[in-house]
This record gives sequence, C-alpha cells and structure tokens, in this order.
Amino acid sequence: MEDTERFSMQYWDFPGFKKKQSLLDIGCGPGFLTRHFASKGYKVTAVDLSEKAVMLTRKSLELYGLHAEVLNGDAENLAFEDGSFDYVISSGVLHHTPDTRRAVLEAYRVLKPGGRAKITLYYKNILLREPFWSVTKLLAKNMLKNVPGRESLSGAEDPDQFIRIYDGDTNPVGKGYTVGEAKKILAPPFAWVDYEIHLFPARFMPKWLPINKTIHKLLDAHIGTMIYINLKKA
Repeated sequence: MEDTERFSMQYWDFPGFKKKQSLLDIGCGPGFLTRHFASKGYKVTAVDLSEKAVMLTRKSLELYGLHAEVLNGDAENLAFEDGSFDYVISSGVLHHTPDTRRAVLEAYRVLKPGGRAKITLYYKNILLREPFWSVTKLLAKNMLKNVPGRESLSGAEDPDQFIRIYDGDTNPVGKGYTVGEAKKILAPPFAWVDYEIHLFPARFMPKWLPINKTIHKLLDAHIGTMIYINLKKA
C-alpha cells in the first residue's frame, strides 16, 4: 500500500466516534470504505447507483465477516429521512453526478444536526489552470498516450474533459474544483472545517523518472488530484 493510500484511510476516521453510531457511505463503489467503517464498529449504510458495485460490496463484506446495509441508490435522491445519520462520507463520487449541488444538499439533509461529513472532490490543480494548462496538454500528448483504459486522455481539449477521462474513457461525467470552487458548492449549507490535497498520480510518470517518498509528498501537496474536505452540519 502506497503512503498516500495509508493517509487516505487515516484521514477518513472521525475523532470522538462512539460505537454503533450511524454512517452513510454515498457511492460505495467496491466497498473499501464501507468495510473500513464496519470493521471499526460503525452502523454502516452504503448506497451506489451501480448494481454491480452493490453486489461487490455485499460479497466483500461477507468475505471479511463484516455487516453493513448496502442498497442501490442515487446520490441526488437519497431514500432516507432527514437527520438519519451521525456521519456521511463520499469518496470521489459527487464530482461524477450531473447535479453535484443537489447531491451535496441531499448529503446535508440526511445528516443529523452536529453531524460530521467527509467528502473528496477532484482538484483542479495548477497544472489544469491557465497559463499552465496549455503546457500540461502538450505534455499529456507525449507522456500519456498508452495509459490502459484512458487512451483518449492525451487528446483532452480542456481541463474538465481531462478530468472526466481520468477515471476512464467511458466515464460520462467528471468535474474538477479549485479549493474556492469546492467551498462554494459545499459551504453553505455545510460548515467548512478543513481540507488537505493528496494523491499525486505517480503511476502515470515514466519509469525512467523515479519518484522517491520525499518528492512524492511534495508533489502530492502541490499538484495532487483530490481535495479531502472535512465538514460539519450546524
């Protein structure tokens, strides 16, 4: 496991957690965070738009001997009552929803007053903003030609298209945010607590250009791909 992955799991933990408190995982994917929180004693509910993701998460929970309620669901239309959960999390999901603001409002609605939320969004780092985007586009055409499943990444015409394809050529929706833009879409209604930027994509770098831990940490902080945001409901 890479250092950034270890950090990711540490960042998701909530201080002051009491066992059996409820948590909603919006867009659980294959269920790695669902399993993480279930193993720590949270009462976990997970939803995903993909039936395949729901199936995979249920099977992985069974394999690890863990329990969570896993449902097919839409982040923009959550089937839960107001104030249902002590915690809400969403990892790399809401930037893939057609109406991200609506999904944010839904996450806020189902959270209890005083509840905490952690959300990650794609970060539109300095390389994806002018004047550097023109240089990034040129480098992409030369360095990212043969990334499996992302063959069209090198042909991205603008930062949003680059971000969309980053998760795969067939990904229909993908949006990136600066820190300021993320604040506008999340707060209000959420109270913004803090954030960190992580996940520099070292796997896309050529093999002849090694990235040691110190350099990786520096790049991670300055041109990472994801904003980790800590939020609260007043």
